[in-house]
Amino acid sequence: MEELASVTPASKRIVRSTKHDYQGSELASWKCTEFLYKKDPCPLPTQARGLFTTGTDNKTIVARGYNKFFNVGEVKQTKWGWIEANTRGPYELTVKENGCLNLAAGLNDGKSLLVTSKHSVNVPHAEVGMQWMHRHLERANRTPEEFAAFLAENNATAVFELCDDSFEEHILEYPERMRGLYLHGINRNSVDLWTWPSEEVTRVAREFGFMETKYFVFDTIGEARAMADKVRNDRVLDGRAIEGFVVRCRMHDSERPFMFKIKYDEPYLMFREWREITNRILHDKPYRTSYALSKLYAAWVKNQIKEHPEQFESFGKQQGIIAARTRFLEAHRRSGGSDADVFEAVGGRKSVLLVPVATIGCGKTTVSLALSRLFGFGHVQNDNITAKKNARGAFHRAILNEFDSHDFVVADRNNHMPVLRQSLTEAIREELPNCRIVAMQWSHEDAPADRILQNTSNRVIARGEGHQSLTPKGTPQFRSIMRNFVREFRPIDADSEADGLIEHVIELDPMADSSTNLRAVIDTMCEMFPEMLQRPSEDEIDAALNEALT
Repeated sequence: MEELASVTPASKRIVRSTKHDYQGSELASWKCTEFLYKKDPCPLPTQARGLFTTGTDNKTIVARGYNKFFNVGEVKQTKWGWIEANTRGPYELTVKENGCLNLAAGLNDGKSLLVTSKHSVNVPHAEVGMQWMHRHLERANRTPEEFAAFLAENNATAVFELCDDSFEEHILEYPERMRGLYLHGINRNSVDLWTWPSEEVTRVAREFGFMETKYFVFDTIGEARAMADKVRNDRVLDGRAIEGFVVRCRMHDSERPFMFKIKYDEPYLMFREWREITNRILHDKPYRTSYALSKLYAAWVKNQIKEHPEQFESFGKQQGIIAARTRFLEAHRRSGGSDADVFEAVGGRKSVLLVPVATIGCGKTTVSLALSRLFGFGHVQNDNITAKKNARGAFHRAILNEFDSHDFVVADRNNHMPVLRQSLTEAIREELPNCRIVAMQWSHEDAPADRILQNTSNRVIARGEGHQSLTPKGTPQFRSIMRNFVREFRPIDADSEADGLIEHVIELDPMADSSTNLRAVIDTMCEMFPEMLQRPSEDEIDAALNEALT
Protein backbone atom coordinates (compact mmCIF):
# COMPACT_ATOMS: atom_id res chain seq x y z
CA MET A 1 0.00 0.00 0.00
CA GLU A 2 2.95 2.34 0.56
CA GLU A 3 3.96 1.68 -3.04
CA LEU A 4 0.46 2.57 -4.28
CA ALA A 5 0.43 5.74 -2.20
CA SER A 6 3.80 6.76 -3.62
CA VAL A 7 2.37 6.66 -7.15
CA THR A 8 -0.28 9.28 -6.35
CA PRO A 9 1.95 12.36 -6.06
CA ALA A 10 3.97 11.17 -9.04
CA SER A 11 0.96 11.15 -11.38
CA LYS A 12 -2.60 11.89 -10.37
CA ARG A 13 -3.54 10.88 -13.90
CA ILE A 14 -2.57 7.28 -13.06
CA VAL A 15 -3.65 6.78 -9.44
CA ARG A 16 -6.06 8.93 -7.46
CA SER A 17 -7.08 8.69 -3.83
CA THR A 18 -10.08 10.35 -2.17
CA LYS A 19 -10.52 10.90 1.56
CA HIS A 20 -13.81 10.00 3.24
CA ASP A 21 -15.22 10.41 6.73
CA TYR A 22 -17.42 7.46 7.66
CA GLN A 23 -19.02 7.45 11.10
CA GLY A 24 -15.94 9.12 12.53
CA SER A 25 -13.44 6.86 10.73
CA GLU A 26 -11.12 8.36 8.14
CA LEU A 27 -10.95 6.26 4.98
CA ALA A 28 -9.32 6.58 1.57
CA SER A 29 -10.64 5.14 -1.69
CA TRP A 30 -8.38 4.43 -4.66
CA LYS A 31 -8.95 4.64 -8.42
CA CYS A 32 -6.45 3.73 -11.12
CA THR A 33 -6.48 4.60 -14.80
CA GLU A 34 -8.20 1.82 -16.73
CA PHE A 35 -5.55 1.06 -19.33
CA LEU A 36 -2.98 0.09 -16.68
CA TYR A 37 -4.99 -3.01 -15.78
CA LYS A 38 -4.57 -4.26 -19.34
CA LYS A 39 -0.79 -4.05 -19.34
CA ASP A 40 1.10 -7.33 -19.11
CA PRO A 41 2.52 -7.36 -16.53
CA CYS A 42 0.31 -4.88 -14.72
CA PRO A 43 2.55 -2.12 -13.26
CA LEU A 44 0.27 -1.43 -10.29
CA PRO A 45 1.03 -2.80 -6.80
CA THR A 46 -2.53 -4.18 -6.69
CA GLN A 47 -5.15 -4.79 -9.37
CA ALA A 48 -8.08 -4.36 -6.99
CA ARG A 49 -11.01 -2.27 -8.26
CA GLY A 50 -13.01 -0.92 -5.39
CA LEU A 51 -10.27 -0.43 -2.79
CA PHE A 52 -10.57 1.31 0.59
CA THR A 53 -7.83 1.80 3.18
CA THR A 54 -7.53 3.50 6.54
CA GLY A 55 -7.11 7.17 5.76
CA THR A 56 -4.57 7.82 8.51
CA ASP A 57 -1.71 5.71 7.18
CA ASN A 58 -3.05 4.16 3.93
CA LYS A 59 -1.42 0.88 4.97
CA THR A 60 -4.41 -1.16 6.10
CA ILE A 61 -6.93 -2.45 3.56
CA VAL A 62 -10.44 -2.02 4.92
CA ALA A 63 -12.40 -3.25 1.90
CA ARG A 64 -11.48 -4.55 -1.53
CA GLY A 65 -13.43 -5.66 -4.58
CA TYR A 66 -12.24 -8.10 -7.19
CA ASN A 67 -9.22 -7.60 -9.37
CA LYS A 68 -10.18 -5.95 -12.63
CA PHE A 69 -11.38 -8.73 -14.94
CA PHE A 70 -12.26 -8.65 -18.63
CA ASN A 71 -14.70 -9.99 -21.18
CA VAL A 72 -13.81 -13.02 -23.27
CA GLY A 73 -11.53 -11.82 -26.06
CA GLU A 74 -10.98 -8.38 -24.58
CA VAL A 75 -7.32 -8.96 -23.65
CA LYS A 76 -4.76 -11.67 -24.37
CA GLN A 77 -5.51 -13.41 -21.07
CA THR A 78 -9.22 -13.80 -21.89
CA LYS A 79 -8.87 -15.36 -25.30
CA TRP A 80 -10.19 -18.91 -25.20
CA GLY A 81 -6.86 -20.42 -26.28
CA TRP A 82 -5.00 -18.68 -23.45
CA ILE A 83 -7.66 -19.66 -20.91
CA GLU A 84 -7.49 -23.31 -21.98
CA ALA A 85 -3.68 -23.35 -21.78
CA ASN A 86 -3.19 -21.42 -18.54
CA THR A 87 -6.10 -22.16 -16.20
CA ARG A 88 -7.54 -25.17 -14.41
CA GLY A 89 -10.79 -26.14 -12.76
CA PRO A 90 -13.03 -26.17 -11.04
CA TYR A 91 -14.68 -23.50 -13.22
CA GLU A 92 -17.42 -21.67 -11.34
CA LEU A 93 -19.96 -19.77 -13.45
CA THR A 94 -21.88 -17.25 -11.36
CA VAL A 95 -24.83 -15.38 -12.86
CA LYS A 96 -24.00 -11.74 -13.59
CA GLU A 97 -26.86 -9.84 -11.99
CA ASN A 98 -27.81 -6.47 -13.53
CA GLY A 99 -27.39 -3.87 -10.78
CA CYS A 100 -24.63 -1.86 -9.13
CA LEU A 101 -21.72 -2.93 -6.92
CA ASN A 102 -21.76 -2.66 -3.12
CA LEU A 103 -18.94 -3.64 -0.75
CA ALA A 104 -19.38 -4.43 2.94
CA ALA A 105 -16.67 -4.75 5.60
CA GLY A 106 -16.16 -4.57 9.34
CA LEU A 107 -14.76 -1.38 10.88
CA ASN A 108 -13.30 -0.73 14.33
CA ASP A 109 -12.43 -4.39 14.91
CA GLY A 110 -15.87 -5.45 13.73
CA LYS A 111 -17.87 -3.13 15.97
CA SER A 112 -19.46 -1.26 13.04
CA LEU A 113 -20.42 -2.11 9.47
CA LEU A 114 -19.12 -0.28 6.40
CA VAL A 115 -21.15 -0.31 3.17
CA THR A 116 -19.73 1.39 0.06
CA SER A 117 -20.30 1.77 -3.65
CA LYS A 118 -17.39 0.81 -5.89
CA HIS A 119 -15.42 3.96 -5.09
CA SER A 120 -17.29 5.99 -2.49
CA VAL A 121 -19.19 6.12 0.80
CA ASN A 122 -22.09 8.31 1.90
CA VAL A 123 -23.59 8.30 -1.62
CA PRO A 124 -27.09 7.14 -2.63
CA HIS A 125 -25.95 3.73 -3.92
CA ALA A 126 -24.16 2.99 -0.64
CA GLU A 127 -27.02 4.36 1.46
CA VAL A 128 -29.64 2.24 -0.32
CA GLY A 129 -27.28 -0.72 0.03
CA MET A 130 -27.16 -0.13 3.79
CA GLN A 131 -30.96 0.02 3.93
CA TRP A 132 -31.17 -3.35 2.20
CA MET A 133 -28.43 -4.68 4.49
CA HIS A 134 -30.62 -3.96 7.52
CA ARG A 135 -33.66 -5.60 5.89
CA HIS A 136 -31.83 -8.80 5.01
CA LEU A 137 -30.17 -9.13 8.40
CA GLU A 138 -33.41 -8.46 10.26
CA ARG A 139 -35.18 -11.21 8.30
CA ALA A 140 -32.41 -13.63 9.31
CA ASN A 141 -32.57 -12.48 12.95
CA ARG A 142 -29.03 -11.13 12.66
CA THR A 143 -27.61 -7.66 13.32
CA PRO A 144 -25.25 -5.39 11.38
CA GLU A 145 -22.77 -5.74 14.24
CA GLU A 146 -22.80 -9.53 13.90
CA PHE A 147 -22.14 -9.32 10.17
CA ALA A 148 -19.40 -6.73 10.73
CA ALA A 149 -17.78 -8.98 13.35
CA PHE A 150 -17.94 -11.94 10.94
CA LEU A 151 -16.19 -9.95 8.20
CA ALA A 152 -13.57 -8.53 10.59
CA GLU A 153 -12.85 -11.97 12.04
CA ASN A 154 -12.20 -13.28 8.52
CA ASN A 155 -10.40 -10.10 7.41
CA ALA A 156 -12.74 -10.09 4.44
CA THR A 157 -14.98 -7.95 2.24
CA ALA A 158 -18.42 -9.07 1.09
CA VAL A 159 -19.17 -8.16 -2.54
CA PHE A 160 -22.81 -7.57 -3.52
CA GLU A 161 -24.91 -6.57 -6.49
CA LEU A 162 -27.63 -4.12 -5.48
CA CYS A 163 -30.71 -4.82 -7.62
CA ASP A 164 -33.63 -2.56 -6.75
CA ASP A 165 -35.85 -1.25 -9.54
CA SER A 166 -37.63 1.07 -7.10
CA PHE A 167 -34.30 2.87 -6.58
CA GLU A 168 -32.69 2.60 -10.00
CA GLU A 169 -33.81 0.63 -13.03
CA HIS A 170 -31.18 -0.90 -15.26
CA ILE A 171 -32.03 -3.03 -18.29
CA LEU A 172 -33.20 -6.35 -16.87
CA GLU A 173 -36.25 -6.48 -14.62
CA TYR A 174 -36.21 -7.26 -10.91
CA PRO A 175 -39.75 -7.68 -9.57
CA GLU A 176 -40.25 -6.98 -5.89
CA ARG A 177 -39.63 -10.57 -4.77
CA MET A 178 -36.21 -10.54 -6.50
CA ARG A 179 -34.95 -7.18 -5.22
CA GLY A 180 -32.16 -6.76 -2.72
CA LEU A 181 -28.48 -7.49 -2.21
CA TYR A 182 -27.08 -10.47 -4.13
CA LEU A 183 -23.96 -11.77 -2.39
CA HIS A 184 -21.61 -13.01 -5.10
CA GLY A 185 -18.16 -12.84 -3.54
CA ILE A 186 -16.12 -12.70 -0.34
CA ASN A 187 -12.55 -11.45 -0.72
CA ARG A 188 -9.66 -11.42 1.70
CA ASN A 189 -8.50 -7.87 2.52
CA SER A 190 -5.11 -8.36 0.92
CA VAL A 191 -3.08 -6.77 -1.85
CA ASP A 192 -3.39 -9.92 -3.97
CA LEU A 193 -6.83 -11.32 -4.71
CA TRP A 194 -7.99 -14.31 -2.69
CA THR A 195 -11.70 -14.97 -3.12
CA TRP A 196 -13.87 -17.60 -1.46
CA PRO A 197 -15.46 -20.51 -3.38
CA SER A 198 -19.07 -19.95 -4.44
CA GLU A 199 -20.22 -22.78 -2.17
CA GLU A 200 -18.91 -20.89 0.88
CA VAL A 201 -20.32 -17.59 -0.38
CA THR A 202 -23.76 -19.17 -0.74
CA ARG A 203 -23.55 -20.58 2.79
CA VAL A 204 -22.86 -17.08 4.14
CA ALA A 205 -25.73 -15.63 2.10
CA ARG A 206 -28.11 -18.14 3.68
CA GLU A 207 -26.75 -17.57 7.17
CA PHE A 208 -27.22 -13.79 7.02
CA GLY A 209 -30.33 -13.65 4.84
CA PHE A 210 -28.94 -12.20 1.60
CA MET A 211 -30.08 -12.98 -1.93
CA GLU A 212 -28.14 -15.95 -3.31
CA THR A 213 -26.28 -15.71 -6.61
CA LYS A 214 -26.92 -18.77 -8.76
CA TYR A 215 -23.79 -20.63 -9.82
CA PHE A 216 -22.64 -23.73 -11.70
CA VAL A 217 -19.41 -25.71 -11.28
CA PHE A 218 -17.60 -27.63 -14.03
CA ASP A 219 -14.37 -29.61 -14.08
CA THR A 220 -13.22 -28.49 -17.53
CA ILE A 221 -13.29 -25.27 -19.50
CA GLY A 222 -15.00 -27.13 -22.34
CA GLU A 223 -17.96 -27.98 -20.11
CA ALA A 224 -18.14 -24.42 -18.79
CA ARG A 225 -18.04 -22.96 -22.28
CA ALA A 226 -20.73 -25.36 -23.50
CA MET A 227 -23.01 -24.23 -20.66
CA ALA A 228 -22.44 -20.56 -21.49
CA ASP A 229 -23.07 -21.19 -25.19
CA LYS A 230 -26.31 -23.02 -24.41
CA VAL A 231 -27.64 -20.09 -22.39
CA ARG A 232 -26.57 -17.72 -25.17
CA ASN A 233 -28.54 -19.78 -27.70
CA ASP A 234 -31.54 -20.26 -25.40
CA ARG A 235 -31.55 -16.53 -24.57
CA VAL A 236 -32.77 -17.36 -21.04
CA LEU A 237 -31.71 -19.13 -17.85
CA ASP A 238 -34.53 -20.54 -15.74
CA GLY A 239 -37.03 -18.52 -17.75
CA ARG A 240 -35.33 -15.11 -17.39
CA ALA A 241 -32.87 -13.15 -19.47
CA ILE A 242 -29.47 -12.64 -17.86
CA GLU A 243 -26.58 -10.29 -18.59
CA GLY A 244 -24.02 -13.10 -18.60
CA PHE A 245 -21.68 -15.05 -16.31
CA VAL A 246 -18.60 -14.31 -14.23
CA VAL A 247 -16.17 -17.24 -14.35
CA ARG A 248 -13.81 -18.12 -11.49
CA CYS A 249 -10.99 -20.64 -11.82
CA ARG A 250 -7.31 -21.11 -10.88
CA MET A 251 -4.03 -20.55 -12.66
CA HIS A 252 -2.32 -23.75 -13.79
CA ASP A 253 0.93 -23.03 -11.99
CA SER A 254 -0.44 -21.87 -8.63
CA GLU A 255 -3.47 -21.47 -6.40
CA ARG A 256 -3.97 -17.92 -7.62
CA PRO A 257 -7.56 -17.21 -8.66
CA PHE A 258 -8.36 -16.04 -12.18
CA MET A 259 -11.62 -14.39 -13.24
CA PHE A 260 -13.21 -13.37 -16.53
CA LYS A 261 -16.71 -12.63 -17.77
CA ILE A 262 -19.00 -13.82 -20.53
CA LYS A 263 -21.57 -11.20 -21.56
CA TYR A 264 -24.64 -11.65 -23.75
CA ASP A 265 -25.97 -9.12 -26.24
CA GLU A 266 -29.57 -10.30 -26.58
CA PRO A 267 -32.19 -9.40 -25.58
CA TYR A 268 -30.16 -6.94 -23.47
CA LEU A 269 -29.26 -4.66 -26.40
CA MET A 270 -32.78 -4.60 -27.80
CA PHE A 271 -34.22 -3.60 -24.42
CA ARG A 272 -31.62 -0.84 -24.18
CA GLU A 273 -32.62 0.36 -27.64
CA TRP A 274 -36.26 0.63 -26.53
CA ARG A 275 -35.22 2.77 -23.58
CA GLU A 276 -33.29 5.17 -25.81
CA ILE A 277 -36.06 5.28 -28.42
CA THR A 278 -38.46 6.39 -25.68
CA ASN A 279 -36.05 9.09 -24.51
CA ARG A 280 -35.69 10.37 -28.08
CA ILE A 281 -39.45 10.47 -28.65
CA LEU A 282 -40.04 12.23 -25.32
CA HIS A 283 -37.65 14.99 -26.44
CA ASP A 284 -39.02 15.18 -30.02
CA LYS A 285 -35.77 13.92 -31.48
CA PRO A 286 -35.24 11.49 -34.37
CA TYR A 287 -34.32 7.90 -33.58
CA ARG A 288 -33.02 4.83 -35.36
CA THR A 289 -33.93 1.17 -34.94
CA SER A 290 -31.79 -1.95 -35.29
CA TYR A 291 -34.48 -4.58 -34.66
CA ALA A 292 -37.80 -5.27 -36.39
CA LEU A 293 -39.54 -5.42 -33.00
CA SER A 294 -38.14 -1.98 -32.15
CA LYS A 295 -40.22 -0.44 -34.95
CA LEU A 296 -43.38 -1.88 -33.39
CA TYR A 297 -42.27 -0.62 -29.97
CA ALA A 298 -41.65 2.89 -31.33
CA ALA A 299 -45.12 3.10 -32.87
CA TRP A 300 -46.69 1.81 -29.65
CA VAL A 301 -44.77 4.12 -27.31
CA LYS A 302 -45.57 7.22 -29.41
CA ASN A 303 -49.26 6.51 -28.92
CA GLN A 304 -48.78 5.79 -25.20
CA ILE A 305 -46.94 9.06 -24.61
CA LYS A 306 -49.77 10.90 -26.33
CA GLU A 307 -52.57 9.13 -24.42
CA HIS A 308 -50.86 8.57 -21.04
CA PRO A 309 -48.11 11.19 -20.62
CA GLU A 310 -48.18 10.78 -16.83
CA GLN A 311 -46.73 7.28 -17.18
CA PHE A 312 -43.52 8.73 -18.60
CA GLU A 313 -42.95 11.66 -16.24
CA SER A 314 -40.06 9.92 -14.43
CA PHE A 315 -38.57 8.14 -17.44
CA GLY A 316 -35.58 10.48 -17.51
CA LYS A 317 -34.88 9.57 -13.87
CA GLN A 318 -34.53 5.86 -14.70
CA GLN A 319 -38.07 5.09 -13.54
CA GLY A 320 -40.86 3.56 -15.61
CA ILE A 321 -38.51 2.00 -18.16
CA ILE A 322 -39.38 -1.60 -17.37
CA ALA A 323 -43.08 -0.82 -16.86
CA ALA A 324 -43.27 0.63 -20.38
CA ARG A 325 -41.52 -2.42 -21.80
CA THR A 326 -43.87 -4.76 -19.94
CA ARG A 327 -46.96 -2.92 -21.20
CA PHE A 328 -45.68 -3.11 -24.77
CA LEU A 329 -45.02 -6.85 -24.55
CA GLU A 330 -48.50 -7.39 -23.12
CA ALA A 331 -49.99 -5.39 -26.00
CA HIS A 332 -47.81 -7.32 -28.44
CA ARG A 333 -49.14 -10.63 -27.12
CA ARG A 334 -52.74 -9.41 -27.35
CA SER A 335 -52.19 -8.55 -31.00
CA GLY A 336 -50.99 -12.06 -31.80
CA GLY A 337 -47.30 -11.83 -30.95
CA SER A 338 -45.48 -14.03 -28.44
CA ASP A 339 -42.61 -13.93 -25.95
CA ALA A 340 -40.61 -15.93 -28.48
CA ASP A 341 -40.48 -12.82 -30.67
CA VAL A 342 -38.28 -11.18 -28.02
CA PHE A 343 -35.86 -14.05 -27.61
CA GLU A 344 -35.69 -14.69 -31.34
CA ALA A 345 -35.06 -11.02 -32.12
CA VAL A 346 -31.60 -11.52 -33.55
CA GLY A 347 -29.82 -9.94 -36.45
CA GLY A 348 -30.16 -6.38 -35.31
CA ARG A 349 -27.76 -4.31 -37.36
CA LYS A 350 -24.47 -3.77 -35.57
CA SER A 351 -22.89 -0.32 -35.53
CA VAL A 352 -19.32 0.18 -34.31
CA LEU A 353 -17.67 3.55 -33.67
CA LEU A 354 -13.86 3.65 -33.64
CA VAL A 355 -12.52 6.56 -31.60
CA PRO A 356 -8.84 7.50 -31.86
CA VAL A 357 -7.39 8.97 -28.65
CA ALA A 358 -4.12 10.59 -29.61
CA THR A 359 -2.19 13.79 -30.19
CA ILE A 360 -0.93 15.35 -33.41
CA GLY A 361 1.50 13.17 -35.37
CA CYS A 362 0.75 9.83 -33.69
CA GLY A 363 -0.48 8.33 -36.96
CA LYS A 364 -4.22 8.21 -36.29
CA THR A 365 -5.24 9.36 -39.78
CA THR A 366 -2.84 6.93 -41.44
CA VAL A 367 -4.28 4.04 -39.42
CA SER A 368 -7.85 5.28 -40.02
CA LEU A 369 -7.38 5.56 -43.80
CA ALA A 370 -5.76 2.12 -43.97
CA LEU A 371 -8.69 0.58 -42.06
CA SER A 372 -11.10 2.28 -44.44
CA ARG A 373 -9.29 0.86 -47.46
CA LEU A 374 -9.01 -2.65 -45.99
CA PHE A 375 -12.52 -3.06 -44.59
CA GLY A 376 -14.59 -0.30 -46.16
CA PHE A 377 -15.05 1.51 -42.85
CA GLY A 378 -16.69 4.91 -42.94
CA HIS A 379 -14.14 7.61 -42.20
CA VAL A 380 -14.90 11.13 -40.99
CA GLN A 381 -11.87 13.38 -40.60
CA ASN A 382 -12.38 16.36 -38.34
CA ASP A 383 -9.90 18.42 -40.37
CA ASN A 384 -12.35 18.24 -43.29
CA ILE A 385 -15.21 19.78 -41.29
CA THR A 386 -15.56 23.36 -42.54
CA ALA A 387 -18.50 24.56 -40.42
CA LYS A 388 -17.74 27.85 -38.69
CA LYS A 389 -20.48 27.48 -36.08
CA ASN A 390 -20.86 24.39 -33.92
CA ALA A 391 -18.07 22.48 -35.66
CA ARG A 392 -18.30 19.79 -33.00
CA GLY A 393 -21.97 19.18 -33.81
CA ALA A 394 -21.17 19.10 -37.52
CA PHE A 395 -18.54 16.43 -36.85
CA HIS A 396 -21.08 14.33 -34.95
CA ARG A 397 -23.70 14.68 -37.70
CA ALA A 398 -21.19 13.67 -40.35
CA ILE A 399 -20.41 10.50 -38.39
CA LEU A 400 -24.10 9.65 -38.02
CA ASN A 401 -24.56 10.16 -41.76
CA GLU A 402 -21.74 7.69 -42.40
CA PHE A 403 -23.58 5.09 -40.33
CA ASP A 404 -26.41 5.21 -42.89
CA SER A 405 -24.19 3.22 -45.25
CA HIS A 406 -21.47 1.72 -43.01
CA ASP A 407 -21.45 -0.61 -40.00
CA PHE A 408 -18.05 0.71 -38.86
CA VAL A 409 -17.13 4.40 -38.76
CA VAL A 410 -13.86 6.02 -37.61
CA ALA A 411 -14.21 9.38 -35.83
CA ASP A 412 -10.83 10.73 -36.96
CA ARG A 413 -9.97 13.42 -34.44
CA ASN A 414 -7.47 13.55 -31.59
CA ASN A 415 -10.18 13.09 -28.90
CA HIS A 416 -7.39 13.66 -26.41
CA MET A 417 -9.57 15.33 -23.77
CA PRO A 418 -12.45 13.74 -21.83
CA VAL A 419 -14.89 16.50 -22.84
CA LEU A 420 -14.37 15.68 -26.53
CA ARG A 421 -14.84 11.96 -25.97
CA GLN A 422 -17.94 12.46 -23.85
CA SER A 423 -19.71 14.77 -26.30
CA LEU A 424 -18.86 12.44 -29.19
CA THR A 425 -19.90 9.16 -27.59
CA GLU A 426 -23.08 10.60 -26.11
CA ALA A 427 -24.11 12.15 -29.44
CA ILE A 428 -23.68 8.84 -31.25
CA ARG A 429 -25.29 6.70 -28.55
CA GLU A 430 -28.23 9.09 -28.36
CA GLU A 431 -29.24 8.18 -31.91
CA LEU A 432 -27.68 4.70 -32.06
CA PRO A 433 -28.23 3.28 -28.56
CA ASN A 434 -26.66 -0.07 -29.42
CA CYS A 435 -23.60 1.33 -31.14
CA ARG A 436 -20.49 -0.35 -29.77
CA ILE A 437 -17.70 2.12 -29.08
CA VAL A 438 -14.06 1.04 -29.36
CA ALA A 439 -11.16 3.39 -28.66
CA MET A 440 -7.73 3.28 -30.29
CA GLN A 441 -5.56 4.92 -27.63
CA TRP A 442 -2.00 6.01 -28.35
CA SER A 443 -0.91 5.82 -24.71
CA HIS A 444 1.17 8.76 -23.48
CA GLU A 445 2.05 7.21 -20.11
CA ASP A 446 4.87 4.89 -21.21
CA ALA A 447 7.29 7.47 -22.62
CA PRO A 448 8.39 10.95 -21.50
CA ALA A 449 6.38 13.78 -23.03
CA ASP A 450 9.51 15.29 -24.63
CA ARG A 451 10.30 12.05 -26.45
CA ILE A 452 6.74 11.72 -27.71
CA LEU A 453 6.78 15.34 -28.87
CA GLN A 454 10.09 14.89 -30.68
CA ASN A 455 8.88 11.73 -32.40
CA THR A 456 5.56 13.18 -33.50
CA SER A 457 7.16 16.48 -34.58
CA ASN A 458 9.48 14.55 -36.89
CA ARG A 459 6.43 12.93 -38.47
CA VAL A 460 4.74 16.28 -39.03
CA ILE A 461 7.91 17.56 -40.71
CA ALA A 462 8.15 14.40 -42.81
CA ARG A 463 4.56 14.66 -44.08
CA GLY A 464 5.31 18.13 -45.40
CA GLU A 465 2.73 20.63 -46.60
CA GLY A 466 -0.03 18.20 -47.60
CA HIS A 467 -2.06 18.48 -44.39
CA GLN A 468 -5.31 20.46 -44.26
CA SER A 469 -4.59 22.54 -41.19
CA LEU A 470 -1.12 22.08 -39.68
CA THR A 471 2.10 22.13 -41.68
CA PRO A 472 5.66 23.21 -40.84
CA LYS A 473 5.65 26.14 -43.28
CA GLY A 474 2.01 27.11 -42.95
CA THR A 475 2.11 26.99 -39.16
CA PRO A 476 5.63 27.93 -37.99
CA GLN A 477 4.56 27.58 -34.34
CA PHE A 478 3.41 23.99 -34.94
CA ARG A 479 5.66 22.59 -32.18
CA SER A 480 4.05 24.87 -29.62
CA ILE A 481 0.60 23.74 -30.75
CA MET A 482 1.66 20.10 -30.54
CA ARG A 483 3.13 20.66 -27.08
CA ASN A 484 -0.24 21.97 -25.89
CA PHE A 485 -1.98 18.85 -27.20
CA VAL A 486 0.48 16.61 -25.34
CA ARG A 487 0.00 18.65 -22.18
CA GLU A 488 -3.80 18.41 -22.47
CA PHE A 489 -3.84 14.65 -23.18
CA ARG A 490 -5.82 12.65 -20.65
CA PRO A 491 -5.98 8.85 -20.90
CA ILE A 492 -9.29 7.03 -20.92
CA ASP A 493 -10.81 6.39 -17.51
CA ALA A 494 -13.55 3.78 -17.90
CA ASP A 495 -14.97 4.60 -14.47
CA SER A 496 -15.51 8.25 -15.35
CA GLU A 497 -18.72 9.70 -16.73
CA ALA A 498 -16.81 11.06 -19.72
CA ASP A 499 -15.51 7.66 -20.85
CA GLY A 500 -18.22 5.38 -19.49
CA LEU A 501 -19.67 4.59 -22.93
CA ILE A 502 -16.36 3.29 -24.32
CA GLU A 503 -16.60 -0.49 -24.34
CA HIS A 504 -13.07 -1.49 -25.29
CA VAL A 505 -9.67 0.20 -25.55
CA ILE A 506 -6.99 -0.90 -28.02
CA GLU A 507 -3.67 0.28 -26.60
CA LEU A 508 -1.23 1.65 -29.19
CA ASP A 509 2.26 3.15 -28.95
CA PRO A 510 2.98 6.71 -30.16
CA MET A 511 6.65 5.76 -30.46
CA ALA A 512 5.88 2.82 -32.79
CA ASP A 513 5.35 3.12 -36.54
CA SER A 514 1.92 3.02 -38.16
CA SER A 515 2.50 -0.48 -39.49
CA THR A 516 2.83 -1.87 -35.96
CA ASN A 517 -0.16 0.05 -34.64
CA LEU A 518 -2.34 -0.79 -37.65
CA ARG A 519 -1.72 -4.49 -37.22
CA ALA A 520 -2.57 -4.26 -33.51
CA VAL A 521 -5.91 -2.67 -34.39
CA ILE A 522 -6.63 -5.23 -37.11
CA ASP A 523 -5.88 -8.17 -34.81
CA THR A 524 -8.14 -6.86 -32.04
CA MET A 525 -11.02 -5.85 -34.30
CA CYS A 526 -11.04 -9.18 -36.12
CA GLU A 527 -11.12 -11.00 -32.78
CA MET A 528 -13.90 -8.76 -31.45
CA PHE A 529 -16.07 -9.00 -34.58
CA PRO A 530 -15.24 -12.34 -36.23
CA GLU A 531 -18.64 -12.56 -37.92
CA MET A 532 -18.13 -9.16 -39.57
CA LEU A 533 -14.39 -8.90 -40.26
CA GLN A 534 -11.81 -11.27 -41.72
CA ARG A 535 -8.12 -10.58 -41.31
CA PRO A 536 -6.56 -9.42 -44.57
CA SER A 537 -3.27 -10.79 -45.86
CA GLU A 538 0.05 -9.15 -45.05
CA ASP A 539 0.33 -7.94 -48.66
CA GLU A 540 -3.12 -6.35 -48.44
CA ILE A 541 -2.19 -4.61 -45.19
CA ASP A 542 1.04 -3.26 -46.68
CA ALA A 543 -0.77 -2.02 -49.79
CA ALA A 544 -3.45 -0.25 -47.74
CA LEU A 545 -0.80 1.35 -45.54
CA ASN A 546 1.21 2.58 -48.52
CA GLU A 547 -1.94 4.05 -50.06
CA ALA A 548 -2.80 5.77 -46.78
CA LEU A 549 0.66 7.32 -46.62
CA THR A 550 0.50 8.79 -50.15
